[in-house]
Amino acid sequence: MAPSIPVLPLLDVHREVLELRIRGTWQRFHVADAEALAAALANTVASPRWDTDARELVVRIPKAGCAAGQARIFSLSEFSRPLPNATLVG
Repeated sequence: MAPSIPVLPLLDVHREVLELRIRGTWQRFHVADAEALAAALANTVASPRWDTDARELVVRIPKAGCAAGQARIFSLSEFSRPLPNATLVG
């Protein structure tokens, strides 16, 4: 089992898309509950961690009596193809 790695997630709540830079490459994932993830990220007590094998983002949120916080685990689905990029011409 590969260890989890700290990440800086970019979240688009409206499109329910999370982007992570893993090993120098941007990867995009679908988030089933983007609003819950946004709330957890806004309240995190440590760097979010990415588990490559399980395809899970672990976000630790405050918990009374627990300095490390409580882990919230978000399972992500990787997009099979890149999302379209908008380009302005003219």
